[in-house]
Formats: sequence, C-alpha cells, structure tokens
Amino acid sequence: MEILNFSKPSTGSWIVDIIFWIVSICGNVAVGVIVFTIVLKLLTFPFDYFSRASMRKNSVKMEEMRPELEKLQRQYADNKEMYNRKMMALYKRNGYSMWGACLPTILTLVIFIVAINAFTDYSKFQNKTYFYNMSNSYNNVVYAGFDVDDQERYIYRDKNGKLIVDCASILSDDTNSDNKIDEVDGFNNTEFDINYEIVFDEIKDGKTYSKFVLTTTNSYITYEHTFYEENGQKTWIKESFKPRADILETVASQDGYKLATEENNFLKVNGKTFNELKDLVNENQENVWTAEKFILDIRQSKSAQTYKNEQQSFLWVKNIWATDSLTSHPIESSWSTFKQTHGYNGANIGKDGYNNLIAKLGYEKTAPNGYYILVALTALSSLFMQLVMGNSQKAQMELQTVDGQGAQTQKVMKWVMPIMMAVFAFMYTAAFSLYIVVSSIISIATTYLINVIVDIQLKKENANKKTDTKVRGRIYVKQPEPKKEEPKKEKKNKDDKFAHEQGGDFLTGKIKVKKKNK
Repeated sequence: MEILNFSKPSTGSWIVDIIFWIVSICGNVAVGVIVFTIVLKLLTFPFDYFSRASMRKNSVKMEEMRPELEKLQRQYADNKEMYNRKMMALYKRNGYSMWGACLPTILTLVIFIVAINAFTDYSKFQNKTYFYNMSNSYNNVVYAGFDVDDQERYIYRDKNGKLIVDCASILSDDTNSDNKIDEVDGFNNTEFDINYEIVFDEIKDGKTYSKFVLTTTNSYITYEHTFYEENGQKTWIKESFKPRADILETVASQDGYKLATEENNFLKVNGKTFNELKDLVNENQENVWTAEKFILDIRQSKSAQTYKNEQQSFLWVKNIWATDSLTSHPIESSWSTFKQTHGYNGANIGKDGYNNLIAKLGYEKTAPNGYYILVALTALSSLFMQLVMGNSQKAQMELQTVDGQGAQTQKVMKWVMPIMMAVFAFMYTAAFSLYIVVSSIISIATTYLINVIVDIQLKKENANKKTDTKVRGRIYVKQPEPKKEEPKKEKKNKDDKFAHEQGGDFLTGKIKVKKKNK
C-alpha cells in the first residue's frame, strides 16, 4: 500500500496570504472575496478619487472648450497634425491635463493585473490544499493502524500527521535481543508492545538488502523498512505497509476487542466488516475482498469524504476555485490535467495515486461546475461600467481627434471590454468572476458619488465667481453672454431730403421728381 506524499502547498505571495486570512475570518469563501474586494477598494479610494475627480474636471473643461474645438475641427478637417497642435495649445491655455483622463484606466489596469494574479495563485493553492488534505486522510487510514508512543521515542506522528517509526532507536533499545520492546506507553495511557524481525530481502549491486518488519500489539498494518548494512552502518531506503488480515478479522469478530485508536474500531465498507465481505465473490470469482482491497476502499472513501467536507461552493457553483462553466468540473478527472491546471510539479503521487484519491468522487469528476451565470454577470457589470465611464469621457472622445474617431473607438470599446471580461471569467475561477462583479458595482457607485461631489464643488466655485451657469448632463459650463442686438437704423432716402427742401408733401415729405428725358 502506497503512501501519497503530496507536497504541502504554500500561498506564494503576501496578497494571497491576505485573501486567505480574510476568507478564514469570514468562514465563507464568497463572503471573504466580497470583503477582500471592499477592503481593496477602500485602500485605493484616495487614488481612485483623485483620478476620477480629475477626469470629471477635465470633462468640464472640455465642454467649456467645445465651441473652440468644434471650430478647429471644421477649420482643420483635412489637416490632423495642425488640429492636434492647435488642440494642445488650447489645452495648455485652459489648464486641461490629458493625464487626468488616463489615470483611471491605468489604475484599473494595475489593480486588475494584481487581482488576476492573486486569485490565480489562490485558486491553485486552494485546489492543491484539497488534495493535500485528501492525501493526509488517505494516508491516515494506514498510519492509524499503529499504536503511537506518547513519549515519541519509537512510533509517533510529526506536525503534518506523518507516521514516524524510529527503527534505529528500537534496535538500540532492545537490549535483551528478543525482538520486542515491552510495555510502551501509548494512546490514552494504554500500554503496548513493539514486535519486529529482520528478514533477508535480496542481494543487488553487491549489497545485501534486508527488511525491518514491525507490528504493535493492536496494529492492523505491518510496517516494513528496507535497508542495507555497510561497514557496520545501516542505510534505510524505503518504507512500505501491508494490511494484517488476521487482526482485521479479530476486530470484526470479537466483542470487546478494540484497537488503541478509537477510529480504528469502525473499519467498514458499505456498513460491512472485513469478515462479512471476505467470503463474498461474484460468479466469476473476481470480486474477492482481500485485506488490501478492504483497506484501499476505506482509504478512498476517507479521501472523498474529506473533499466533500472541505469543498468551497457558491450558490450554483460547486467549486468556487474552478470556472463557472458547464464544461468545467469541480475536480479534474486526470492526473495530467490536474498538474497542468494547478501548476503542480510534484512527481511523488503519479496517475494511480491520483486515481485512488478521486475514486469515490464520480459525481464531482463529471458534473458541471456552473452554468455561466457569473460569466454573464461579469460581462454585464463590465458593460455598465463602460457606459458610465463613456458618459464621463464623452466630450474627450468626440473632440480629441479632428474626425471624431475617438468617439467611434469608444463605441467599439464599449462592447470589446465586456467580451474580454467574459473571456477572462471563462478562463479563470468563479471566485475571480465574483471579484470582478463586486468590483465593477463598487466602481460604478463610487464614480457616481465622485461626480456628484465634483459637480457640487464646481457649482460653488462658479457661484463664488458670480458666473451664470447652466446644466449639461450634470456638468456645469460657463454660459456665453448673449449678444446684444443693435437697433436698426432707418435708411434716409436722398430723395426724401431733397423733397423736403423743395417743399414736398406735408405728410410724406416727398415730391414727385420728374425724370429727365434722354
């Protein structure tokens, strides 16, 4: 029976440590992701406020420059270079900064890259943690087959739960050479004996290999450790374990006979003891319940139960650290896919070991992990965010190019960004998708809040300047003074003046002037 030495995973970065800590405090991974998103938004809010407020003020300035820019667009419709030069000069004169419009995009991009890396690392960490704990449960069925030494002299567990058998100490302390150490203090202050023997194994490469074979009073597992001796020194090579059919039969058949470790007294497969199963075979004599098969079935069941107990789900998503997709499954069905997906480089499990760990997880290997709901929500929240940002940058997009190409680019990006986010949501985990949805909702809310605050500030500034204002989409723009119409001057007819002088008509002031015949 093999022991699966699955490498203990590590978070790998301080950001993942923070996510792990928040999730641990919240007790629910979905709540933890939401809290992490809120905390991250609070930490970045000062910078976010500065950048979005700057963008809003630039929008106001751009609206103020609109008449001049539109005039320049008409004037230099066929000369983009000249338009850009005139536009930059106008920007400088009015204190418009292009960086103010770029900062929100840069900030969003940086946070997005940091978040996607953090959630990718965390998903790998969590999925590897599942299998690390599953392997511990799988191994523990074997390890629990021994009594343990309370004083940790001969047989004990290390901090990771691995069984340690100090063969050298057992051999050196057996002063009577009777291949036994009597009355060792063990589990629950009970006493047990350690029995061992040295048996010849093989001769290979000129070296004689032997096996140290050990059992304890209440063990249902036999421990073997291969070694060779050279110049009086033993070199220990490989550990192996075998089930003891005689003890399994005794535990199942004798009332009152119990192993030292309480959990060992409930060794059953589908509610049946080893005695009840060992004689059950099918017609083809294929389903023979050996001690090895009995213990293996228990190990597989323990592994599956550990996964089910620790699996982190979210509403319809079965494993939040996998994609919310019909084509994705809570666990990978093959060892090669697992290693590729989660970046596991250990070669100490192998295909057979992995298959044993997931043998009782048939549903989790084939069931859809989700239904694309978070993928759709990610795209929708990104679309709303683009609409909000687009509305704030409408003037910039329309006026930053002589032909208004920026506005067309903005329309394209309005749909490209949601599609890209949907692709990311499909490629990465449901936890990451949840982060994006929550982050977008918070960003939309804060954008509206910041716009309101900036508009109020601008309104006060305009009021202090005693400048008339008008509202244009909540942006306060200086209202151009209306042109005063000059009174129309009456045209004085030269003939009228002449008529008057000649004593013209009293009412009209005109006289008839005879035309001279040519």
